Amino acid sequence: MANRFDEEFMELDVYALGNALVDIQIQVQNSQFAELGLEKGNRYLTDRYRQEEILQKLLGPDSLESAQKAGKLQTAAGGSAANTMYGISQLGGRAGLCGKIANDGLGILYAEHMRQCSVVFKENTGQGMTGTCVVLISEDAQRTMLTCLGVSGEIDYEDIDEELLKHSRYIFLEGYLFESECAARTMLRAVAVARNNGVKIALSASDANCVDRHRDLLVQLIQNDVDLLFANTREAWALSGTDNNDAALRVLSSWCEGVAVTDGEHGSMLSFNGEVMKNALYSVSALDTTGAGDAYAAGLLYGIISGRKSRESGMIASLFSARVVAQIGPRYNGDIQAELKKLL
Repeated sequence: MANRFDEEFMELDVYALGNALVDIQIQVQNSQFAELGLEKGNRYLTDRYRQEEILQKLLGPDSLESAQKAGKLQTAAGGSAANTMYGISQLGGRAGLCGKIANDGLGILYAEHMRQCSVVFKENTGQGMTGTCVVLISEDAQRTMLTCLGVSGEIDYEDIDEELLKHSRYIFLEGYLFESECAARTMLRAVAVARNNGVKIALSASDANCVDRHRDLLVQLIQNDVDLLFANTREAWALSGTDNNDAALRVLSSWCEGVAVTDGEHGSMLSFNGEVMKNALYSVSALDTTGAGDAYAAGLLYGIISGRKSRESGMIASLFSARVVAQIGPRYNGDIQAELKKLL
């Protein structure tokens, strides 16, 4: 089924390439991690069997549907890039996503969620299972993720809407794409097309362990092609080979013109064309850090494409991120546009 925004929004602010994953979010107690054989705060690439094993231990005989009705879990169309595109749309920008799903129940759920949030989404389907990410939210708001890529890792260049890519202001990429050889090849080809058509390139480093596994490829991409890089502290240190934020920012800003390094409750640091600035985090009681970096990226990108100065764009990013961590789930339930009118 075609998205009703396809014809209206042939020119996008941001077009993203990312893993299309259905998020299954569950709150757990800290004491349960040892029983589950997991280290809190880590991200695991796994299979559907392991996910089901974890879910059965947490939910017992309940099915996903019955557990959701009982309020034991939440499901949403997720993936880092998808969350960021949703955020841009929520802020008032025009966003699109290229991702791959299967023709199964979770794939239908994913496509419907994307339509509801006004993100242009071409329903590329593959043979197999829609990717899923079981997100375990601990009492201290950390998230532990078990990701089964399913068909999302099979994204091919033919899945990309090339006209949307060529007529967007930015293409947004996630480092997670390097976890699949097929997706990595697709991403690098998309980067070349974007470059040839004057489309700027934004990249989220995604995960420190992912950086460790693919550092050489990521560094090459950042140095040669990336205009705007997003990384949290652990990712920035891993990329730059340093052990503090100031040193990491110096290294990374020598590679590309725009860099944002986020540091949880300590706020963030930005560098644009050599100008460094710090943004304090808005005071908030964190309930769930899932999607914090995605919301930050959405806010900063939206500020930039709206023509705002770097500092104002950083304020939007910080506010949006703070609002997301103050609730359960990676997508803000409030009216962020109304809040921005009061802020700016």
